[in-house]
Amino acid sequence: MPSMENKREQSLQPEDLTPLDFFSDFSEAELRELIPYLEQCRYHPEEGLIFGEDLRRKGIQIIAEGEVDVIKRVGDEEGIVLATLHRGDIIGEASMFDDSPHTASVETSQEAVTISIPRDTYYVLVAEKPHLAVKIANQAASVLSVRLHQSNETVYMYAMWSRSLSQKIPESFWHWQDMQSRESLTTHDLDAKKEEDQ
Repeated sequence: MPSMENKREQSLQPEDLTPLDFFSDFSEAELRELIPYLEQCRYHPEEGLIFGEDLRRKGIQIIAEGEVDVIKRVGDEEGIVLATLHRGDIIGEASMFDDSPHTASVETSQEAVTISIPRDTYYVLVAEKPHLAVKIANQAASVLSVRLHQSNETVYMYAMWSRSLSQKIPESFWHWQDMQSRESLTTHDLDAKKEEDQ
């Protein structure tokens, strides 16, 4: 996989950022201040992986072009696609707050471009342009809050689904159980009668 250095593009302009919701609270002057701290990265279909599960978080990325899949792997089995993200969506937002490993992989099967704010660069931004760093952190926190809410809703739905399954077992199951029980009891009774006759 080519290094990140090979992927970097340094031709960003404020008009590249203004259509993206993540930068909607930034003025044109602020975007011009911010651009030197950003990296534009292009990922090709043959590379696939943007970042891997269990690797340390390295920064936040905003999808500028294409789409990516968020994938969770279970053992050696093929991964489960948790979400497909598109232009304007955010990946790696938690990296603004800690450097723990990613809990899922992000891959693309088509060309994709992201606007990246690496963690190390963010700390430089905090020191040099704190007013911009605060806006970045606020946006990342907002994305985290929305995703936490979505996760809670998903957990609630599965909990309710699981509860309904445990309470409403299909009648056909009980019918099968009754038939098996009756057959077992009948066989047991016949065997007992045979022993008595002998």
